[in-house]
Amino acid sequence: MIHLKQTITKCIKNLCVLAIITFHTSAVVGQESVSEHSTLPFFKANYDAVISGFAVQAKREYKPLENGLVELSFSASSWLANLTETSRFTWQKATIEPSFFSSTRNVLGIKKASQLDFNHSNKTLTRTIENKAENLTYIKNSLDRLSFQLQLQQDLLLHKHNIVYKIVHNNSIKNNQFEVIGKEIIPTKAGDFKTLKIKVIRENTSRVTFIWVATDWRYLLVRLIQLKDDKEQFSIELTDAIVGNQAVSGLQL
Repeated sequence: MIHLKQTITKCIKNLCVLAIITFHTSAVVGQESVSEHSTLPFFKANYDAVISGFAVQAKREYKPLENGLVELSFSASSWLANLTETSRFTWQKATIEPSFFSSTRNVLGIKKASQLDFNHSNKTLTRTIENKAENLTYIKNSLDRLSFQLQLQQDLLLHKHNIVYKIVHNNSIKNNQFEVIGKEIIPTKAGDFKTLKIKVIRENTSRVTFIWVATDWRYLLVRLIQLKDDKEQFSIELTDAIVGNQAVSGLQL
């Protein structure tokens, strides 16, 4: 049981680090379906994942809030563990300015919660774990581990192919590099898609991630594989999505 708990905890932790990069369709959407200062439509998407041999169901949702912020949420669950993450932010001329991030995971009944609060006026960044607050180094244009995912989509739409973000992870801020390395047509449960293949490179780690995003659907994530020391840690694949009130579909072959 101890070994099983450690395995599930590690799996959920890995899923927290990478989460899932979700992009959306290029279909025309109404003004009510996009956020101010961004052309990205709101969406809901579902994925199947396999993490160290365990099946996991994952969901993503990008939606507006009444206070002028927008929210990106992520949840993943299996019969032994679950994870929920939420990021709230604003768009400033196609650039994300994060406001709040929270993460809650429950592994075999043991719950752990944390949050980040960004105060850009005072240039402060606060991390809170179990009601204990810690001040972190504030770095301009840093992102949380959910909000960077939409920033990546926005930058791909601007035809950027070598991208580096400063991402807050635990109590430090690390550089993550995204490099487009090729084009492929790949099959998924949602259909076949023409994709860009992207390599994610991190500082001081042997973990490498490959992402496939659909070029005909504004870089919707269709597959992700993470490797460590050349061994697969986990993979995810799109099952279905609703973007701008339209269902995502594959190529008509």
